[in-house]
Amino acid sequence: MLLEAVNLVKLYGGRTALDRVSFSLARGETAGFLGVNGAGKSTAMRILAGYLAPSAGQARIAGRDPRRTGARKKIGYLPEANPLPSWMRVGEYLLFRAGLKTGSRSEARRLAGGTAERCRIAHLRDRRIGGLSKGTRQRVGLADCLLGNPEVLILDEPTSGLDPAEAGETRRLIAEAGETGAVLLSSHLLRDIESLCPRVIILDRGRVARDGTLAALIGQYAGERTLRLEVEAGEGVLETFLALPGVTGGELVPDGAGGGAVVRLTLAAGAEVRREAALAALRKGWLVTEMRLEPIRLEDVFRRFARPRAGAAPEADENGGKA
Repeated sequence: MLLEAVNLVKLYGGRTALDRVSFSLARGETAGFLGVNGAGKSTAMRILAGYLAPSAGQARIAGRDPRRTGARKKIGYLPEANPLPSWMRVGEYLLFRAGLKTGSRSEARRLAGGTAERCRIAHLRDRRIGGLSKGTRQRVGLADCLLGNPEVLILDEPTSGLDPAEAGETRRLIAEAGETGAVLLSSHLLRDIESLCPRVIILDRGRVARDGTLAALIGQYAGERTLRLEVEAGEGVLETFLALPGVTGGELVPDGAGGGAVVRLTLAAGAEVRREAALAALRKGWLVTEMRLEPIRLEDVFRRFARPRAGAAPEADENGGKA
């Protein structure tokens, strides 16, 4: 196995951020790492990247402690809050980072230049990092991760702040890396997980709630569907539809046009509630402008196993970061 978490425990004072978390990734495997803010994802990723020591348990990269030099050379780590030096130029920074990975200046120059070309940021080599947009800084951070073709990539929100073209290019680079190495990818953009990750690991309150293939996870609920409605409605729209027989859950989603409320309802297997939903809207005097059935999605499954800690903000580690 290239990456292993073995009964990882992390304590902050009297609070448990990770509670015996175990999973492993083999070569050629890309796994999505999911959980709400505070579930423990970033803490686990920092431990696996060698930036944080566990309170108990073991992390291994190719059989070694990730805090050891030999293991660190195999890791490319992109944290969510990417701490790039704002005063350095892009080319200067990549050359410096490449120099840490090789003993030869000429080799470092070749490595930095080749990675910049691969990540399509070579034209930015003379720009200061502090003057770049958030998305472009994220691309520089990804280039840093890919220096030296590490066998293990640990990526925390790699497409955060990217425009659609940049996000597509980043997904391409991640997919390439996953062909020959192991990739652990955390993202709140579930389309990244669906497009890149055959396997999904869901953390809930510091524990592994689900670990399996994306297809199998969604397949458990294959008989269920969601009903999407766009309604010109007043108050209580979600509560009204949640009260319908056969509706097991739902949410308001922020993509209504012209001020309409958009509701996605999770339906029990075999439930048919379109007529009842239309009648409920009619009784309220609401206009339904769209109604359609959709298959169950990763987002729907994720909500079942990822719950925020009651009354808690995202955990902070000793470095002030999010857990």
